[in-house]
Amino acid sequence: MKRRVTQQDIAKELGLDKSTVSLALRNNPGIAKATLERVQGMADKLGYRPDPALSNLARQRWAGHETGSGAALAYLIDSRMANADQHRRFLDPARARAEGRGYLLHEFDLAEYSSMKAASRVLNHRGIRGLLVPQFAHTNGPSLFEMPAANFTVVCLDLGWVSVPFHIVAPDMFENTRRVWREVVNRGYKRIGGAILSHTPQAVDDAARYGASAASQHEFIPKKDRIPLLTTDHADRAGFMKWFERHEPEVVIAFISRVYDWILETGRRVPEDVAVASLSVFPDQTPEVSGVLRQVDNIGITGVDALIAAMHEHEWGIPTLQRKLSLEPIWYEGTSLPSKQV
Repeated sequence: MKRRVTQQDIAKELGLDKSTVSLALRNNPGIAKATLERVQGMADKLGYRPDPALSNLARQRWAGHETGSGAALAYLIDSRMANADQHRRFLDPARARAEGRGYLLHEFDLAEYSSMKAASRVLNHRGIRGLLVPQFAHTNGPSLFEMPAANFTVVCLDLGWVSVPFHIVAPDMFENTRRVWREVVNRGYKRIGGAILSHTPQAVDDAARYGASAASQHEFIPKKDRIPLLTTDHADRAGFMKWFERHEPEVVIAFISRVYDWILETGRRVPEDVAVASLSVFPDQTPEVSGVLRQVDNIGITGVDALIAAMHEHEWGIPTLQRKLSLEPIWYEGTSLPSKQV
């Protein structure tokens, strides 16, 4: 059998230390670009392929140092932002998953630093390479894009107001929306009102909700029975009330459970007078509302797995090919959407 080409072979050909070759093959940002290109070019020329057994052993050693402390990851928040209360939503399940995989996940508040570059220096000093980033609000202040991304492996959790170039783990909002429309139709409802709502400024997934709702109306609802989709801002209570009183739907497909509260404020009973199905359900907050789960735990857990996988593949900075890992819809059966089928 042909002998496997080793990193030592590459180092000998180039007159470099084996440690330099090892770092270059992992795209370490501390290695000069010219050296990276020389090493990787020679690796291709010699037909170098990593040894899976050795790679796995190295990963285990890296993930659990002799000190037992484990490799450190950071979960970024920014307490200055308007949606800061949502930043920690995925932290607990992510931390538990990280610890189960031999890593420590630390909360890291960007508000404590004068700039993203200053925050980056602290992260580097602490030896933190992997970053989990929840959805940040649209802001004219410090931006994630100001961070020297080449020094880190980054995975973003959920979709927000800012389009990011890093790998993303999020619910499949298009399929979530389609699932709710199908469920409502299959349970026998005819006059279906879609309170799809939107954000100001537009959120990344607003278009997916609207597109899936428009497609579902076209596919499932006869033209004469279609109610115009409500796409005003998600906090526009007055706009919703006007739309609701005008069209009197027998069921409302709501973007968020806030709409459920608005309906109750009109004096209607749910589900006796009007049924409700939500595109984003949090059972711990509104256990009675039926719809698709927001999957907070799954986002955090899957985000950690995706981050560790990217780190194992030595992915630094902005990936050449962005991966978007979409979680399939999971239905939650509350009490607000009884079947009308006989």
